[in-house]
Amino acid sequence: MGDGRPDRDLYERERPGVQQELAHHYRDKDMKDDYLASTKVKTKEEARASRVQLRGDLLFFVLLIGISGLAIAYLW
Repeated sequence: MGDGRPDRDLYERERPGVQQELAHHYRDKDMKDDYLASTKVKTKEEARASRVQLRGDLLFFVLLIGISGLAIAYLW
């Protein structure tokens, strides 16, 4: 081992730990970016589009539950 080359076994043992630390670092960075994006002040157009989408989703789920209820009642 005195030839100046790194110990391959040491590298192989440390590699998973380094990869895990990098994964945590990037996960934390992504979470921070997502939080900043979600708390960003929206313009009136963005807020309106968001409300329209929310209303559309709500209508879809109400219809889905209603149709499912009717189907279950019919089959009962």
